Amino acid sequence: MKRLWIPLMVCVLGFGIASMGCSEGPVERDAEEPVASASVSEGSVLSRDTTLGPVHAVVSLSDSNPVLGTLVTLTLTVDAPSDVVVTMPEFGDQLGKFGIVDFKPSERVREDGRTEYVQRYSLDLPMSGRLRTPSFLVEFTDRREGSESGGGIQELMTEEMSFEVRSVFADGEVPGELAPARGALEALVIPETGGRSWGWFVAGFVALVAGMVCVVAWRRRRAPKAAPPADVVALGALDALEKRGIPSDWAGIDAWYVELSGIVRAYVEGRFDVCAPRLTTEEFFELARRSDVLGDEEKHLIHKLLERADRVKFTHFVPEPEETSQMLADARRFVEETRGSVVEKGESDA
Repeated sequence: MKRLWIPLMVCVLGFGIASMGCSEGPVERDAEEPVASASVSEGSVLSRDTTLGPVHAVVSLSDSNPVLGTLVTLTLTVDAPSDVVVTMPEFGDQLGKFGIVDFKPSERVREDGRTEYVQRYSLDLPMSGRLRTPSFLVEFTDRREGSESGGGIQELMTEEMSFEVRSVFADGEVPGELAPARGALEALVIPETGGRSWGWFVAGFVALVAGMVCVVAWRRRRAPKAAPPADVVALGALDALEKRGIPSDWAGIDAWYVELSGIVRAYVEGRFDVCAPRLTTEEFFELARRSDVLGDEEKHLIHKLLERADRVKFTHFVPEPEETSQMLADARRFVEETRGSVVEKGESDA
């Protein structure tokens, strides 16, 4: 530490010397293929209908020409007869490039006897320009008498919709009220302090450079401390999480799952060289899915952990304590089984 004070004092002295010289509802169909209508725009709302057999789906966007920085609402509405079992898409499916701000699922029986399922997403737009809404996969089983499907699972895929996201400054110019004119700048006047001004300035600059050279040389002589392996960090964090116990209220369980998913994310990033600190769950899993090192079971476990954390966060779902304990055990097993599957970063350079 004493050696460090020497270059720092030189730097401070250089700055001091320099400053001395300067200043300043549908018709049912039994067709095998879905029937999709063209996109319909009513005002600023964009929507598209898709029908397959007894199931009717509508995807709508609250604004067909939004401004970047505003939230839009993407709604998937599916209705079917009461004896048709409908399975809605998983939370956040295919919405990887959009930021999910809020999610509200609902289900009700309409007056005509059909059951209506709704998934409503509040989305943060990633960029301006031409974007497309995702296709949603809706699965259903037709249990009506005389159904030609024989009770098998059928799939309805909604159509994509394109829309234009406007820039905050559509004409490329900053409005005058945001950047008012400040007038011409006054000429910069360097105060005259005599012939010694430049001499003091040069002396201070030389002292500053010398101090910086000393600091760089001192830092290079220090042996860098090796960071602990990713698996050691992850297992230690999982042990600490287990010792604190499982909360019983939603706020506590939400924070618990956020920390668990964060541990898994950090381990995958450090262990498999996946740099994704701000990606959504779907984007992060897509990077992990492309890994040649991870097996199908490990990829499935990653997706399960992150999806469950999102479900708790956005739907106020509170899982049973046994299920939460199992998620923690699965995370520990994932780390232990993959800790020796690749060479740690830096070991290959040894």
